[in-house]
Amino acid sequence: MSDSDDLGYTPEVRETRRSLEDAGKLSSQLYDLMRLKGKVTPPGPILDVCGDMDADRYYKVRHSWSIYGRSDKSLTKAWERLKDALPGNGWKITGRGRESDAYKTPYLQADSREKKFTVRITLELVPEGHTPAKGEESGIMFSLVSACFQVPEGKTVH
Repeated sequence: MSDSDDLGYTPEVRETRRSLEDAGKLSSQLYDLMRLKGKVTPPGPILDVCGDMDADRYYKVRHSWSIYGRSDKSLTKAWERLKDALPGNGWKITGRGRESDAYKTPYLQADSREKKFTVRITLELVPEGHTPAKGEESGIMFSLVSACFQVPEGKTVH
């Protein structure tokens, strides 16, 4: 039994640098599709383990970030623009709905099949009448994650 049997696919051989660059470019594309300027959380994409697979040979990339510092109305309009723009820009929407949290936060999930990444996006607005905790504010949250990749022969993830 090989490492990839549990995945249901064989991880593509790809340099880590290329995968990190792809994540950065996809996040920039998502930001541009919103057509909204705002504060964005750091840092950039990171390498992560790929389940129980050999951490020296297999990896995935994660990039979690958000945009905030804008009005709820501006964020909602940006959310709508993003939903409308994704399918025409290399993304296939694979899920949408509301989270099971107390606020029923709207989310959508989309795949970039070309780059082998999935993104989950949530529109998190501070509810009317709710007094926000210190540092709590409305925003659009992005969780971008790649498929599992394998480093080229003779190389390691780190």
